[in-house]
Amino acid sequence: MIRSHFGIEQNPFDQQKPALLPQQQEIFETVKVHAQQGGLCIIMGEPGTGKSVIKQAIINHDPKRMITPAIARTLHTYTNTLHILCAAFKIETDGRDAKCEKLLIEAGWKVNHEGKMLVPIIDDAHLMDMECLRKLRLLFEDFPKNHNLVLFAQPQLMQKMHLIVNEDLKSRITYS
Repeated sequence: MIRSHFGIEQNPFDQQKPALLPQQQEIFETVKVHAQQGGLCIIMGEPGTGKSVIKQAIINHDPKRMITPAIARTLHTYTNTLHILCAAFKIETDGRDAKCEKLLIEAGWKVNHEGKMLVPIIDDAHLMDMECLRKLRLLFEDFPKNHNLVLFAQPQLMQKMHLIVNEDLKSRITYS
């Protein structure tokens, strides 16, 4: 009824195939370029600024060529985050971090050899413990260079990043 009344073809706020605004399209294109080169991107904004639309566009974009596991439960520990990533790759784990990391790195290289890109997404990254984020960044250092860790966050994340203790993370950001 809404579509016929307003003369539109898709439901408003449909997240399956979102239409990006020009500034969102620019961010989306930048993330795709960084996925080919490797990097750590932060997409940041207040609630309601369109981050989720960009996230959905990345997830839906060319799933045969770009693997996009999304982690939305950011209050977890590093171990739980590893298990969520392993589940996204259908990797059985025995609970040990070192083994999970090794299997994830092997899966990343396998994706690379298949000619695909890896773009893991962490939603609400501002809620994540900085030590967990640091360990993830170190983990992704061992992945092939055609990957891009994308953090979706509110501005509080940058406040944490500006602390001297987190300078190592801030210096690794390739796009914000």
